[in-house]
Amino acid sequence: MIATADLPQVLVIDDEMGPRESLRMLLKPAYTVHTADSVEKGLELLTQKKPDAIVIDIRMPGTTGIEGLRKIRQIDPHLSVIMLTGFGALDTAKEALRLGANDYISKPFDAREMREVISRNVERTRIHRTTENAAGEIKELNHRLLEELAQKERLASLGQASAEFVHDIGNPLTIVWGYVQLLAKKLEDSEKNGESPKPPGSNKELEIIEQNVRLCRDLLTMWQSYGSGEAAPHRLISISEIVREVVRSVEGMARPVTLSCDVTGDPCQLMGEAVQVTRALQNVMINAIQASTENHGTVTVGCIRKDFYVDVRVVDTGHGIAPDKIAKIFDPYFTTKQGKSGTGLGLYITKKVIEDHNGSIKVESTPEVGTTFTIRLPLANN
Repeated sequence: MIATADLPQVLVIDDEMGPRESLRMLLKPAYTVHTADSVEKGLELLTQKKPDAIVIDIRMPGTTGIEGLRKIRQIDPHLSVIMLTGFGALDTAKEALRLGANDYISKPFDAREMREVISRNVERTRIHRTTENAAGEIKELNHRLLEELAQKERLASLGQASAEFVHDIGNPLTIVWGYVQLLAKKLEDSEKNGESPKPPGSNKELEIIEQNVRLCRDLLTMWQSYGSGEAAPHRLISISEIVREVVRSVEGMARPVTLSCDVTGDPCQLMGEAVQVTRALQNVMINAIQASTENHGTVTVGCIRKDFYVDVRVVDTGHGIAPDKIAKIFDPYFTTKQGKSGTGLGLYITKKVIEDHNGSIKVESTPEVGTTFTIRLPLANN
């Protein structure tokens, strides 16, 4: 036996008790039937019970069936509505179809025909509602999927940022560690020779250590603002001065590489972020030193002022880059330093920084001969 709650629901709206009760008795075995003697009461039951079909008489005192149809459609545009017509109301029934009724049947009705019409229209409503619910679920699933993808992108972006942060901090810390070891060696040699060590303030090594600790702090400040949407304002900076500072800072880790520098006397000023440009130049110079370490090669850094731009060139005599790898060197996580702690982020970061400053970076390389990186940045007066 089917539980009453599982039966389809039919709402009958008719001011006459005879037809109303006849329909209730006819449909009761297969449907849960609700009845109302006016459009107003029927609309109340519609919002409460959400029936699968409505049978409504066209001619009723007060609010007519046609007016009721309009109001039903405002509440539920897709609910099956069957108009019940009396003698001489055929034209009105056809008008009702034009206004959105799904079917009509004349009084006195045939029981078999009424069951068929009700069954057909209940099925129609249920199919539409199932389709609508499925579409709603798909829409909700799609919304949740998009949210998940957005969250994954945020996490991936955060993961990328974390990797870049680790890489950024790694460079100055490597320089600091190199100079700490160099300073410790000097102090140790002084003690062995019975000499008094120089006061800390006079040591170039301590100045470079302080400079790179300061850079670590600036990088940390920069990364703490990551995701806030507020980029640091660009200020007038000197590329010549930044090149000198970076060369000076990497000198301690250059041995046994011969590092030379030729920087123009012009300040080569442009609008930008000193911390960002420093991290970009550090990446290129440290890469060049590491590439030239095995063969005790040379690294030459140049800073040349042109009419409207400045070129920073880093030339090394290292192992070079294979032609099939040149196109990939700026891709994130691509590295030619397998087994040598390379993260594959240095040149990716550098390219991003240079492009953020409206510049460009170019590479030329010959295997077993060396590599040249040229960074070109527009000057402030351009």
